[in-house]
Amino acid sequence: MNQPVMSRQQEKALLLEIKQGNAYALESLMMRYEERVFQFILRLVNSRELAEEITQDVFVKIWEGREHLGKIDSIGAWMYTLGKNKAINLLKELTARAAREEYYAKDRDWSIGGEIESEEKGDIFSLVDEAVAQMPEKCQQIFILKRDEGLSNEEIADRYNLSIHTVKNQLKKSYAILRKSIVEQTLFLILYSFLSNR
Repeated sequence: MNQPVMSRQQEKALLLEIKQGNAYALESLMMRYEERVFQFILRLVNSRELAEEITQDVFVKIWEGREHLGKIDSIGAWMYTLGKNKAINLLKELTARAAREEYYAKDRDWSIGGEIESEEKGDIFSLVDEAVAQMPEKCQQIFILKRDEGLSNEEIADRYNLSIHTVKNQLKKSYAILRKSIVEQTLFLILYSFLSNR
């Protein structure tokens, strides 16, 4: 259970003890802030497992960087900022990984890493389809042939009478569009979720 928020003076005294290597002081800080930080991150990632992991990372970061705690004006604001940044970075990483795996999916029933549930896969595929719809026509055609028909670069080049170099460039462009679109939409959903739950 959260304890009352400390005064600035109490906070600085506690941070000084942590800076000096007092593990009990860190425990005290966790008792006061852990649940608050967890709930804040949970609103961002909408996953208790991820929120717990990121919350623990926040306090590990505090302990590992305790020598620099004297530079922090407000530990609460600093933890929320650190947690938000970690959440965004993790979601970017997960989204990019899912997108990379989607490039090589041969059909819509392919299991992404065996870790993503059917509903979540549907969300990812929807984001991918929206991104594909935004691609220039030739770029879109080449990407779809690669993804849905599993054609090699050489086969695509033959079909459209293009050079291998052109096909590779178009695929590279399509992957960049896909990655940018998915990350932007994910960050928008994070921000919307955060603001709507305030």
